[in-house]
Amino acid sequence: MILGIDTSAAQCAVALVGHAATVAERRAMERGHAEHLFPMIEAVLARAGAAFGDIARIAVCTGPGSFTGVRIGVAAARGLALGLGVPVVGVSRFEALAAEVRETRSQEPVAVCLAGRGETVFVQVFGGADVRPAGPVATRIESLSRVIPGACHLFAGDAAARAADSAALVPDGLPDPAVIARLGADCPGAGLPAPLYLRGADAQVPADAPPRLLD
Repeated sequence: MILGIDTSAAQCAVALVGHAATVAERRAMERGHAEHLFPMIEAVLARAGAAFGDIARIAVCTGPGSFTGVRIGVAAARGLALGLGVPVVGVSRFEALAAEVRETRSQEPVAVCLAGRGETVFVQVFGGADVRPAGPVATRIESLSRVIPGACHLFAGDAAARAADSAALVPDGLPDPAVIARLGADCPGAGLPAPLYLRGADAQVPADAPPRLLD
């Protein structure tokens, strides 16, 4: 069984994907991911009639998203994989949303647009026959047209409305943990997953010199 985890944005989501069925749980939340994640994993395992020892691989969303949320998910996945002795792989929020579009619409190319801070938008283009893939990049809203090819008519993500009309929005920007798990099944698993950050941290190093210590 493959465990999928996402705490990168405004949800805490887990899914257990096995040979017979998929069991998943998603809760909308801005904070509290650390407190809810492992109880949710235990609940999903119980509903599937499985135990931690039945997990053969873990896939975790690496962002971009909330700095704290991404770190919680990645650290939990790496720690759990170490304890269970199983491989762990990272799947970006871009990859998960693009894969969900492919599963539901069977179309390409797809431009995934995620909201950053202020006027910043994070974009990755997944190409089709006539469009080369590109990104991920951080850009301003007014520069979206320079990043997204004109041949791209499918958009996903919580900032997709800034690039397309509402008819093109699929889905809302929160990854499906079951999609993350299925993508994780195909990843080679080389190296440990790390957070995907496309902007600097909000906290800044103080510009003032530190106080001088007196003898």
